[in-house]
Amino acid sequence: MARPDRRGRFGDYGGRFAPETLVPALDELEAAFDEAWSDDAFRQRLAELLRTFV
Repeated sequence: MARPDRRGRFGDYGGRFAPETLVPALDELEAAFDEAWSDDAFRQRLAELLRTFV
C-alpha cells in the first residue's frame, strides 16, 4: 500500500485533510489498520468478504 512521505503527503498534492480534533482518532485508526494488515488471517478474511459481498 502506498504510504505518505515524511510530510504526510502522497505525491505533490495529496495528503490527509481532516479537522485537528479528528487527528488523534485517525492516528489510532491508522495504527489499528497497520496491525490488522500485517495479520495474514485478517487479509484472507477480508479477501473472502470482498469476493462475497463486492
